[in-house]
Amino acid sequence: MTGPGDERRTAVPATFGTSPDQPAGPYRDPVGGPYPQGPAVAGRYPGGAVASAAVPPPVTAPPVTAPPVGTDAPVLGTSRTRVDADADATGVAAATALATADPLTRALASPLAAPESHPSAPPGPPPAHLPGVGDASGRGGPSGRLPRLRIGTHAVSPAALARLSPSPLPAGLVLGADRRRAAVTIRLFRPEPTRVVLVGGVWAGQLVAFRALALGARVVVVTADPTTWTGFGPAALGRAADRVEVRVDGRPVPAAGTAGQPTLIVRDLPPHAPGSTIPGPWQAELTVLRRLDAGTAPALRDSDLCVLQRLSADESVTAQQALRLPPDSGRFLRVMADDMLALVGGGADRHLWISQTPVEQHLLGVPRR
Repeated sequence: MTGPGDERRTAVPATFGTSPDQPAGPYRDPVGGPYPQGPAVAGRYPGGAVASAAVPPPVTAPPVTAPPVGTDAPVLGTSRTRVDADADATGVAAATALATADPLTRALASPLAAPESHPSAPPGPPPAHLPGVGDASGRGGPSGRLPRLRIGTHAVSPAALARLSPSPLPAGLVLGADRRRAAVTIRLFRPEPTRVVLVGGVWAGQLVAFRALALGARVVVVTADPTTWTGFGPAALGRAADRVEVRVDGRPVPAAGTAGQPTLIVRDLPPHAPGSTIPGPWQAELTVLRRLDAGTAPALRDSDLCVLQRLSADESVTAQQALRLPPDSGRFLRVMADDMLALVGGGADRHLWISQTPVEQHLLGVPRR
């Protein structure tokens, strides 16, 4: 008969708890070698030599004699019941003799009562640790838990620490990629105020504002043409559109930003509009010049960085004179592609590709001026 737990018992392999270093079979002492198997023999006790006189005589079970069966008696029934009853009596007698014997006799006779399919256990305590047999807190135990990791401190010399220092990477607002496909970034937000002049269309100004929002900045747009900026905040941020504010009046802008939330002030005003206020710490002012002429050229010289889209012939001459560009750079400003920008500032000029993302293309459309 099978019980409800037999399926689980039969599913456990016979080598459970063993490893390649500890195969299934006799227990092995790491120091003294394998323990003896089967019934103990007089004179070979694991704890030492035992005198043959100290070993008591073995318990002999009475013989079992079956009564004669007649020719007319049934083969099944009486004889089988009689043999089972005699076997039970023999087992009771052996168990009684084993229980009343002294400890040494029980230690020697216990292997006889163990199942033949299991090796006999040594009388002494098992080894403190067997390789491959894990416990609940050891590595590879049945529970699968690993020991607690201990992290200490390490001392290193300054020379070795200098080798481990990471190389500086460009950080800031990404405007595009150069001809080597390296990212071109600008440090738009700093503890000191930053002035940037963009010569181009509203599309380029909205691109810079959108990427500033990705840095966690707040955008304040001061414009005389609010229709071009209507819906920019909800389209860019959804429910968090309160970080974008469009102003058409002369209200003052926030005095300063913070390192956690800097402020970008976008001034999209006519060419001869009143001058801008001085930005504060962690603020950047982006002035959008839709048209460059002699009256707006001084804004290029007063800025920290100039961002230029493709210019007309007259605009390129004005930009070349205001920024003191070489002739080749002035001519290149007239032939740039729609998805290109020119950066002039810090004593150098660079050309880059905008590398517009799918989200920006969906929100702003294709590059244009």
